[in-house]
Amino acid sequence: MVLRTVTKEIALIGACYLAFALAKNLTDPSPVFQAVVNGWGVIRIESALALNHESFIQQIIGRISVGALVALTYFYAVGMWLGLSGTAIILFVKNRAAYIDLRRTFILTMILGAIVFALYPLAPPRFMPGLGMADTVSLLGLDPAPTSDSTISYNRFAAMPSLHYAWALLVMTGMFRLGGFWLKTAGFMYQALMFVAIIATANHYVLDAVAGAILLMLSMYLLRWWNHYEPQLNHWARIRTAQLMSLNLRWRTQFEQTVVPNLREQFLSGFILRGGHAIQPNGSKLTPPAQFDRGLRNHSIPNSMI
Repeated sequence: MVLRTVTKEIALIGACYLAFALAKNLTDPSPVFQAVVNGWGVIRIESALALNHESFIQQIIGRISVGALVALTYFYAVGMWLGLSGTAIILFVKNRAAYIDLRRTFILTMILGAIVFALYPLAPPRFMPGLGMADTVSLLGLDPAPTSDSTISYNRFAAMPSLHYAWALLVMTGMFRLGGFWLKTAGFMYQALMFVAIIATANHYVLDAVAGAILLMLSMYLLRWWNHYEPQLNHWARIRTAQLMSLNLRWRTQFEQTVVPNLREQFLSGFILRGGHAIQPNGSKLTPPAQFDRGLRNHSIPNSMI
């Protein structure tokens, strides 16, 4: 029973993520010019809000320790999946209701994120000319996009909102639901490190993280609506399923009662099959015309043909 449930969950999440990976690349190749224009718009907004610190964060971490920058790059590439999968496993074992909420929120963030990516392509800081930021993911060979033609490869212009940060906050909320001082501390540190990682690797702006947090809050609000109306939705689904099954049973009954004529028997009703040939019997409906019969009597048959 447990194995079947785990298999079902893995298949469901895998199918949803595959659909998300395909949907967010429907506009691929993304409009590069529009993505860069939107990038300059984000930079202007951050400048007005005194939030344009992406280049400073990368430079200060690189000067303190290149190893720390490398570690943050690997954390950005791999840490998100480790955090999500680890939190999901713990919640699945200890708090099934919290796990279902996490899974549903994860799916909602993918749906909303794919819509924003299609409507608002945004070039990340590593693609913006003049910022002077290094693409640490590509430098370490962790970026498969330049050498991949797969339709499910990630969209390089899907910078806003940052799903990396939205899912890091989702991990933190899962840890908070588990309770305990150390788990809460680990969840908080996880999202803080992810925030630094998405900036230091030049993959996101500060506003991308803000948009990711807003996306998660909107998804959690929709989750509350989902949970509130779930009994009514399940009842409606059961009624519609029963109606469809009743309609299917009615159609099957009518089909089984329908008499299908045997066309072969009707066509050969006036013939007798002997040795694979149709021979006309006496009294057959297909009798030769009288004129044709008289013509045969008036013509003698040569002896050579007898």
